[in-house]
Amino acid sequence: MMKKYLPFLLMAVVFFAVYQYCFDSKLDLNGDNASYIQLARTLSDGHGYSNVSPSGFTPASHFPPGYPVFLAFFVSLGLDNLIFFKVLNGILLFASLIALFGLSRRLSGHTTVALTAMLLACFSPHLMHFASMAMSEMLYLACTVAAFVSLYFYAVRKPSAFYCSPWFYAALLAAGAAYYVRTVGASILFAVVLFFLFRKEWKASIAAVGGIVLMLLPWSLRNAACGIESRYFGTIMTVNPWRPEMGTVSSVGEMFSKMITNFDETVLKGFREILFPFLSIDYQHPPGFTGIVAGLLVLAVVVYGCWTLGGKNLRFPFLGFLLANIGLFALWHGGNGSRYVVPVAPFLFLFFYFGLYDLIVWVGRRFFKKSFDVVLSGRWVYLLLLLAIPMMTPVSAQSASARRPFPPAYRNYFELAKAMEKQLPAGAVVACRKPELFSYFAPSHFPMRYLFSQNADAVVADLVKNKVDYVILEQLGYSSTPLYLYPAIQKNPELFPIVSRLPAPDTYLLKFDRKAAAAKFSLQEVK
Repeated sequence: MMKKYLPFLLMAVVFFAVYQYCFDSKLDLNGDNASYIQLARTLSDGHGYSNVSPSGFTPASHFPPGYPVFLAFFVSLGLDNLIFFKVLNGILLFASLIALFGLSRRLSGHTTVALTAMLLACFSPHLMHFASMAMSEMLYLACTVAAFVSLYFYAVRKPSAFYCSPWFYAALLAAGAAYYVRTVGASILFAVVLFFLFRKEWKASIAAVGGIVLMLLPWSLRNAACGIESRYFGTIMTVNPWRPEMGTVSSVGEMFSKMITNFDETVLKGFREILFPFLSIDYQHPPGFTGIVAGLLVLAVVVYGCWTLGGKNLRFPFLGFLLANIGLFALWHGGNGSRYVVPVAPFLFLFFYFGLYDLIVWVGRRFFKKSFDVVLSGRWVYLLLLLAIPMMTPVSAQSASARRPFPPAYRNYFELAKAMEKQLPAGAVVACRKPELFSYFAPSHFPMRYLFSQNADAVVADLVKNKVDYVILEQLGYSSTPLYLYPAIQKNPELFPIVSRLPAPDTYLLKFDRKAAAAKFSLQEVK
């Protein structure tokens, strides 16, 4: 009995030791986590899935509603706490790793390989980082794992009719939930349909497609009723969403070039960074011949492992899921390194190490006429756990980062937000970079992002249009501030008198003289 549960106990000990070592109690600086929390609070307060603006509540659409709804459930129970949200994501990651271990062991019969892959996943600094922030990645991972587990049990239980199996409905619901958490969940919806198609269950395939349409229809109808257009097509067709002056993709050649660049960044480099975080990956320059070959070799092993691990039951769903993700990575915008790979990282660990295992076994049989499993009783696989030693270097770096205070530029930015929340009347409209983070520390005010335009007059006109009261000039490190905001201030210093300044680095709170700006540029001041 003890031997049966020993792998689970070992995974629990390793996971929670690494997780608490890397746990970061601070608000993450990416901004999205603050947005999710704000949306959850708005939902819990009964205002629907909405953003707060000076004109009231407006329908939100930037993120799918799944994760805010998930958080809103706990907020409504009085559990509105950043640390709780972070721990919740840690639990979701641990549950996903345990479920993937059990699934891969059932699929392959190789406990040693499954355990090795999942233990190495526990040493992923990227997974530990995202599991200690209030972001949607871990809930998405849990939903995709639940969908694959449901498909597996559907296959092995062999129902007399698809509609008699609870696993059919569980797979659809889990896949639909994944889509509502992250739109890249379209990949798991695709995998579910492939599962039934390659089993030649035509009625189940049609029912699955129908079920998916019914699940996605409410969100589409809601957005249509609110006059909201999908931002995803626009982002796909944009050269760089953070540099709008670069324009849109205007030819097949430009789109192909963009996809190749994204494929290199997210797949060839990103997969290696996820699996071997101790390697130094250069995202700033095109890869050399060695980098391309290394990336393609890793991808080949991942695809091979995906094929062999899936067996007759999950081979095509696994492959469809992997290829759909790669396709979506290539279509999206670059500049994020391996970030978008994180939600599928545990699958990559499984696919890579099962692929590597099968290749090594094949080489042994092909050239030495013996299987390494026979010679070493399969325990040679545990030698791969030695990779945890170099993986501890980036894990320690993540731990050190978690224990450091906010960088000085962000510290000043947050101090200004707290001071404004404390000293100014509620309802001030503030133009700034990272308005999501500002609103976390100053919830009674209305932050907004300034216009991304190199036309200084247009930036000022946009401030007038949006009835901006204050402007924050910071040094957070984003190129948009020196490119767009600072030139507008520098050109019109009389419109931006200094209210407050924090040093090291200089961070300014500026009062925007909206009336003078409207007069200077002959604009109609919005009351």
